[in-house]
Amino acid sequence: MRFFSHILTTLGVLLAFASLLFTVVVGLITSESGSSDLSTSIWALVFMFYLPTFLLLFFGHRIRRNLRLKLEAASQPVQQPRPVQVIQPPPQQRVETRTVINVVESKPAPAPKKAVSVSVECKGCGARKAVIAGESSPCDYCGSPLTARG
Repeated sequence: MRFFSHILTTLGVLLAFASLLFTVVVGLITSESGSSDLSTSIWALVFMFYLPTFLLLFFGHRIRRNLRLKLEAASQPVQQPRPVQVIQPPPQQRVETRTVINVVESKPAPAPKKAVSVSVECKGCGARKAVIAGESSPCDYCGSPLTARG
């Protein structure tokens, strides 16, 4: 490949000198004859030589540059990649959540017995007061004890 790139570059340089020489010779001939039709066709031929010249030089140089870059890359020592440290977040405690619905059926409490109140007359002052049967209570006026018998 390197040999091919040198051939392309050498042909490009030779064609460039030939085109330059041809341009000078054509310029001298057309200036002496004064013919515009002949000079136009000759100048078209000259430009047809310059395009291949440029292409030969360009691709010859490009091939050599790519080869040089490959050689430089091959000659450099290969760096060992650093090991990648994987940082993991701290483990989280798993919390189990459960919804527990406990239905507790309880027996209703027995209804309290209605207390029977009895009207009692105070022996000290004669006032009347309602007292629950089987209990005693003081009189509201004189403070004497009132007992209801059930």
